[in-house]
Amino acid sequence: MRYETIKITAGEYAGELTAYEHTASAALSCPNRPALLVLPGGGYGMCSERESEPIALEFFNRGYNAYVLVYPCAPARYPAQLCVAAAAMDCIRKRVRNGNTDNKKVFAAGFSAGGHLCACLANCPENFAPVQKYNYRPDGILLGYPVIGGEPTHGGSFYNLLGGKPTGDTAWLDLHTSVRADNPPAFIWATADDQAVPVVNSLRYAAAYARNNLRFALHIYPKGPHGLSLADARTSGGDPAQENGEIAQWVDMADTFMRSI
Repeated sequence: MRYETIKITAGEYAGELTAYEHTASAALSCPNRPALLVLPGGGYGMCSERESEPIALEFFNRGYNAYVLVYPCAPARYPAQLCVAAAAMDCIRKRVRNGNTDNKKVFAAGFSAGGHLCACLANCPENFAPVQKYNYRPDGILLGYPVIGGEPTHGGSFYNLLGGKPTGDTAWLDLHTSVRADNPPAFIWATADDQAVPVVNSLRYAAAYARNNLRFALHIYPKGPHGLSLADARTSGGDPAQENGEIAQWVDMADTFMRSI
């Protein structure tokens, strides 16, 4: 494995990208590996470690080249997060030869507020000048219990991102209102009784995909707290409520979905 930490700069904004890349060898050479950028949650106030390296290593072990982005958080405001995420995607696409990545299978995954940021990469208007120079759009997105927008949603995430609700030039950040006709395929999962980010966020985004005849998969589990991550002992911190064998199957289903794109 090639492990590397890369400083990401996007104008005045900066973040840190950690790469987990497969090294080429005669025995293990694979010229068409998928790649996955992981965007952890944390309400745009921090980047959760539980939704960072454990996710990346799980997908690395499934043959992906995986990357974790620590992006700007509060007090940094929009568009810092989106600019750094776009620059990180561009960086990954420029590194395709490092790990024999298939440049048509560069995906992004986000959890909670990181899911909002991930979907921003998919929804971003073409005329949004701060990211136009980057090759940033993912070929598929994976959203775990994402913040999307509307009411109810996770107000704290939008406060940290914007200082209030989306309006005016930022209205598109209510992401169920701005899904594009060319959005990439999306795999979405959440739990029905999530008390932090109501499940209606996932339902709204999936409905917008359906209205646009876009490809998506939606999995809603009946019970489970917010922030489940891998939903097993690796990310539970010893909390039994954070372990659920049924929900942990989302990884298998997401892997199958992404490989079918």
